[in-house]
Amino acid sequence: MTAYQALKTLLLPPGIIILMLVGATLGVPGGAGRALLCTATAGLTLLSLPVVSILLMVPLEPYPPLDLRAPLEPPIKGILVLGGGFRRDAPEYGGPTLDNFTLQRVRYGAWLQRSTGLPLYVSGGFTTARRPAVGDLMARILREEFAVPVAGVENVSRTTWENAAYSRAMLARDGVSQVLLVSDAWHLPRAVAACERVGLAVIPAPTGLIAGPHWRDDLAWSDWVPRAGALTISAYALHEHLGRAWYQLRRWASGTSAPPFEPPGTPIKGPGGGDAT
Repeated sequence: MTAYQALKTLLLPPGIIILMLVGATLGVPGGAGRALLCTATAGLTLLSLPVVSILLMVPLEPYPPLDLRAPLEPPIKGILVLGGGFRRDAPEYGGPTLDNFTLQRVRYGAWLQRSTGLPLYVSGGFTTARRPAVGDLMARILREEFAVPVAGVENVSRTTWENAAYSRAMLARDGVSQVLLVSDAWHLPRAVAACERVGLAVIPAPTGLIAGPHWRDDLAWSDWVPRAGALTISAYALHEHLGRAWYQLRRWASGTSAPPFEPPGTPIKGPGGGDAT
């Protein structure tokens, strides 16, 4: 784990809440300690409420589900599925596999490919030096488990910015400049912005919506009772809010809307460039 990842883990729930509880118990005396304890307890309770986790997701999910019955504008020439994470050890599969978020994106990408016949591309790089790239795992699962052809694999990106920039190079090879962009609904606003800044025209294709179009009508009394799953969703929402704020700060600091790096020449795999295994 890098220093950045460690800091991020501590600043997001449940890390920040644990730090507050430890501080209140061991390090902060008197009224300040009690205030810290009350704040941590209130934060844990609120973030564990499903209704709060949904409200945190609402501003992150502006794009409605894709309607393929209507003509796609601009004319779309491909599908780009963005990778997320993976499970380091899945003994039932004999090694690493995709995490649930990325598998959800892959499944929707496969469904879109069958529905439209458009070429399908995937993007996701290495998480550690000794593990396969997420993009390679995505391509293998699409081909072997979903029986869907993969037109190209970008397998070196580490961030959403790099997903966009490196995928642009891969898609340009095939003359593709307009794509359906598949990712989790809460991640798409940042992903769409990154793609547009590198010159890709995209139509958002969200999957895994948490605050769906009718979330208010679907609220029940149980959504006001703390649940562990809601705390997880709240943590993802806060992570994404902070990620968007970080990207904005980097743009302001650099004085440009361009990605905060110059992508080097990268190896791109495709149908003729080796099997994604």
